[in-house]
Amino acid sequence: MLNLLWLLLPVAAAAGWFAGRNGAVSGSNDAYWKYTSNFHKGLSQLFNDRQANPSELFENLEDSDRDTADTHLALGNLYRRRGEVDKAILLHESLLAKPELGDEVAAAARYELARDYDSAGLLDRSETIFRELIDRGQRVEDATTSLLQLHERERDWSAAIEVASQLAKVSGEPRNDLVAHYLCEMAVQAEKDGYADQAPELLHKALKENESCARAHMALATIAIAQGDSNTAINHLDRVETHRPELMPEIIQGRFKALIQSDDKNALQEFIKRIQSQRNAYSVIRTTRGVIEEHYGHEPADKFFKEQILKRPSLKGLRDWAQDQLELSKPGERDKVAVICSMLDQVVEDKPTYQCEHCGFRGNVLHWRCPSCGTWDSVQPIIGVEGE
Repeated sequence: MLNLLWLLLPVAAAAGWFAGRNGAVSGSNDAYWKYTSNFHKGLSQLFNDRQANPSELFENLEDSDRDTADTHLALGNLYRRRGEVDKAILLHESLLAKPELGDEVAAAARYELARDYDSAGLLDRSETIFRELIDRGQRVEDATTSLLQLHERERDWSAAIEVASQLAKVSGEPRNDLVAHYLCEMAVQAEKDGYADQAPELLHKALKENESCARAHMALATIAIAQGDSNTAINHLDRVETHRPELMPEIIQGRFKALIQSDDKNALQEFIKRIQSQRNAYSVIRTTRGVIEEHYGHEPADKFFKEQILKRPSLKGLRDWAQDQLELSKPGERDKVAVICSMLDQVVEDKPTYQCEHCGFRGNVLHWRCPSCGTWDSVQPIIGVEGE
């Protein structure tokens, strides 16, 4: 009920202003009092979920008045936000059926009706109205944005590329980053469908749209490693490190794999030295420790690990250090250390690795598009004691 009260505030405010204006003009005019009575009755029914026909909620309002239409639109949005999409559709359809409706109001009603259809899963109807609005030059940026979001949800990436280009022209803001992501999505789909040979071309197209697209560079590096082309892989991953250093936890394994594949021991040693001189995310520390141990022995690996976790303390580092101490501990102390290790395991397991900078969504997998709010490139590694 409290959520509903908050949602109704804009509606009540708009209607109150409209009623006040009419009251000042008409005073005790019967039509005004009839409006006021009907409005309060309608809201009462809405609060108590007794409203059977939204199209009759404001049946006595002046059809051509913009303030009346705004109230209808606000109520329709309220219904949709409450999940009562059928009522929202009926209300917006009834508004469009009113005579002498101005072009601006009609466009607003059509746009909201398209959003109703979208929420109801009637995507063909929704897309048709959005395209009609665009063709008519009405609510063009809103309709184009909504149409783009529809294609994203449907994973129709070719259509999304077309609409993104239209949106760039309408808004005056480039959408190359989005188009690059759509091309990467097409590359992923091509591989799933058994057309892996098409993926590199799509990924290179993505880099033409956005030359610093980390996703495309990472995918091309993976392909290059699989083909034994370590130099190409290293070049792509270097670009990621330059433009998106926060993604080092995602690329560190591939970077070492390419270096080892190249059999260039000097390059491997130089890369390790560079990591030693930096404050690193814990995934980078852990992976580098493993490579050092494999190629140079346990002692330098252990030294590197201790130096690094002191530079950037983290729960994950503390957990792994405790595991080391468990192996070295005396029999009488082992049970106590084991309890500490178990507690740290539970704490670390409960901590997410990534967070969306836009909506706060948290998870343990890197999503290029936030599964909660749908924003691209907003999910980032959590850096700090509780994260990387």
